[in-house]
Amino acid sequence: MTISGSTAEAPLRPVATPATGIHPTPAATPASDAALCDAVADRIARPKIAEADSFVLHAPLELLARCALLPLVAPGERERARRRLARLGEAYDAWGPAIDDPLPRPWPTAEAAAADLVRAIDAGDLEAADAAAAWLADATTAEELARALADDVLPRLAAAAHGAIFLYQLPRVAARSRSAARGLRGLVRELAREREWRLGWQRERSRDGRATDDLVERLLCPPSPGDPGSSFIIPTMSLVERSGLARELLDEPTRAISVPEASRRLARVAAWSMLQDDPNHAPYGWTHCLSMSQAALGIADRSSDPRAAIAIAATYVLGFRATLGRVALDPGWEPEPPTDDDPLAALDGSPSDAAAAVWHAPAAAVPAIVAGVATRAALHHDAHLAKYAVACFDAARADRAAGRLYLAAAAFLCAWWAEQPGDGLRDE
Repeated sequence: MTISGSTAEAPLRPVATPATGIHPTPAATPASDAALCDAVADRIARPKIAEADSFVLHAPLELLARCALLPLVAPGERERARRRLARLGEAYDAWGPAIDDPLPRPWPTAEAAAADLVRAIDAGDLEAADAAAAWLADATTAEELARALADDVLPRLAAAAHGAIFLYQLPRVAARSRSAARGLRGLVRELAREREWRLGWQRERSRDGRATDDLVERLLCPPSPGDPGSSFIIPTMSLVERSGLARELLDEPTRAISVPEASRRLARVAAWSMLQDDPNHAPYGWTHCLSMSQAALGIADRSSDPRAAIAIAATYVLGFRATLGRVALDPGWEPEPPTDDDPLAALDGSPSDAAAAVWHAPAAAVPAIVAGVATRAALHHDAHLAKYAVACFDAARADRAAGRLYLAAAAFLCAWWAEQPGDGLRDE
């Protein structure tokens, strides 16, 4: 597979199977899986008293990702994947004491509850924010929740800017677990703790600026804004905004582009970053480059200003590319054909070999590749691998012409983890 033409905007040649062998869910979700998802969600629904660390912050997102992976796991490994999901709930219980449930307080409408929630977040009132979040989780559908909160959540960098991921991923699990929506409570508390952290440049640009069509080219090798001090999300994104780099590079190309086209272009840049750039940033930097931008665009049509959502998604990709990137991405890149023609065996080899084997595998092998990647992600302890596998599957469905690109990126990360000393893709 390659990209025809000389620019990143040219389409990838389609793979032989239009749907890339990936299906959102089977025809029917086993009742036992639905019950397990709901039971774990019940445990994660209650926020902890102490400020969240990475595990607690990611727990609601990890739940959504692992529940989404279950239907795709190889049949012989389903029980192990279910045990991994169950252990998520057990680990969350053991982390520390949880807060009490808020006292019941009725709101007349979801809009009224959402308005109170935003006011509580802006005031840093954790208890009031929790009460409104709990009511919204119980009283609204996943779609209604996204529409009520998208405008406020999209620009916020607190909670590692993961609020959009929660709203984007929730609908696929909400039908199986009513309790899954209550994971909003923990995220909301973190938004209130760091209420001042948000992106703002997208609201301040002039109305009469010109529009260009070179979004991808500006992200292949962007200039560095300096050292953010750490690779964490808040300092990284704050730096690209504060330095003026986000406005300088993204204002023009995000003015006229559509949400679907922005999604396609940004997702490809994120996947190229995983496959071509510094592998030291594979597990976190390049996974977030895809998952965060994808989620922002995934709820863009629930917001009142989709153009702002596009700018935010592009800022995330720019932040990671400008601070972590070490090479100029090549849109025409493709791996050499592998010497081993077994793509499943290659998942246990080097990251480059795994990506090449998946990229060049025959169409008939794609369903088995999907099951292999999903199984490894579902069994592994790291939440980011589970989140990234789901993000790649979503990207492959949305951008079928580039389906192999995303499967290769997911395979690369699976193999990267398998190479780590004393770690590997294990469930124990």
